[in-house]
Amino acid sequence: MKRHFFALLMLACAGCTPAVTKLNVADIAKSDALQVTDKRPASEKENKIFSLLITSKEYGVIRTGDVHLSPPPVRLLQHEAYQKFAADGSAHTVTVYHFVIYQNMRTQLRAGAIGAGLGGALGAVVGNSIASHDAASQTHLYDEMSFNSVSDEYLRGQYNGWENPDNASVYVIYIDTDIDGKKVFTRTVASMKPHGDQNPLADGVELAIKNHLAHYDGNSTAASRATQSNVISATTSATLAAATTPAATDAQPAPANAGMLTAAQGVANQLHCNAVRPNGDTTFTASCGSYDVVIDCDGGKCHPMHTVNAHP
Repeated sequence: MKRHFFALLMLACAGCTPAVTKLNVADIAKSDALQVTDKRPASEKENKIFSLLITSKEYGVIRTGDVHLSPPPVRLLQHEAYQKFAADGSAHTVTVYHFVIYQNMRTQLRAGAIGAGLGGALGAVVGNSIASHDAASQTHLYDEMSFNSVSDEYLRGQYNGWENPDNASVYVIYIDTDIDGKKVFTRTVASMKPHGDQNPLADGVELAIKNHLAHYDGNSTAASRATQSNVISATTSATLAAATTPAATDAQPAPANAGMLTAAQGVANQLHCNAVRPNGDTTFTASCGSYDVVIDCDGGKCHPMHTVNAHP
């Protein structure tokens, strides 16, 4: 139960003197040469507790301000962008429109409150079972209109069932940049559970930045430091459509095993998609109308991985 009281204390003290995670970034002074324009709304740089009332729909969601990281998030983005683009010797322009971090600890905090109410061994079991939950870290392209159209800001800190099936405590990180005229908007869901000596906030922000900048590569795949396979649950085609992530498919398809093809088609049918086609040794693509779904059958079981190639 101690970890729940710590989480409650962290929530209650979010407005107190903030804890700062200091990162040792080698040669960071060199990246001052890259000019970055920060056009974020001022609120994205500040802390906010949306509600302390356990019955509130906003309970357990916090906006995490810049002050919690040193160097702050945009400075880390500047450094990573410099390292990525400096080698070509060209001048680059970077504009940041959004870089905002939310914490969603709702399930853990409510479980802690219920566990405390039950007391004893049963309360400890309830609390600890939720606290042990973890989430796979993942990044997806995001729609700017969806971001701007939310009726209440706390909704940006919510997650989908396929993003966080165990309802673990997570960071939800949005980054929106324009680099040399190319605009990219991403959403990262990263676990708040510490892994070894790594700080989960620093780890999540660094992952979000690397995955975001990977979308400025022609054929690169976003980095992943996931604690489990980054898999989208087979729910509905509408849910999958919200998780559009481009993926390169230059490899020539290999002949598909008949049993594997049948299993992949079964997954496609669950998603209300059309016939599958092989695009690798163990992967298939199914057309689902306005987008495709990549299905992986490695290890004898087939499951959807991510969406690709939105059709005009």
